Amino acid sequence: MDRITVGKIAKPQGVGGELKIAPLTDDVNRFKSLKSVFIDGKVYSVVKARISPNGVFLTLDGVSDRNAAEILRNKDIEVNRKDAVRLEKDRYFIVDLISSDVFVGEEKIGSLADVLQYGSADVYVISTKKGRAMIPAIKRILVDIDAENKKIVLDRQAFEDLVVYEE
Repeated sequence: MDRITVGKIAKPQGVGGELKIAPLTDDVNRFKSLKSVFIDGKVYSVVKARISPNGVFLTLDGVSDRNAAEILRNKDIEVNRKDAVRLEKDRYFIVDLISSDVFVGEEKIGSLADVLQYGSADVYVISTKKGRAMIPAIKRILVDIDAENKKIVLDRQAFEDLVVYEE
């Protein structure tokens, strides 16, 4: 995948074309370094990015009034993967983990279907033969994540202690 979604346009902000963004990143300050973004495959230069207690706001070249901004409401904001931030060790883009094979020890139990983001820890949703299994994405349970080869290995005892099956 060449692009990564970093946010969604929530609404126009004011009459000058500024956009309020719902960020899809754990570090909103990343928006400050964006030079360009893609919306519906079209590239827009970032004129200004600001972070405030009320949210993340972008001003894009070519979006100069509220009407132009309104057309972009609810659209995803993407960036080139090569322009995305470099992740620290043991940090991954969710898109790189989805559909990874999930193993408990040596036994394949299914594939990663979704990652739910909650305050203290992400929750991995795994499609298994028994249905959807959910586990916290914490070090106790995660033995190895190989995003490049789409493989996640879990500790058997921790998995058995922590797994919750969706009814």
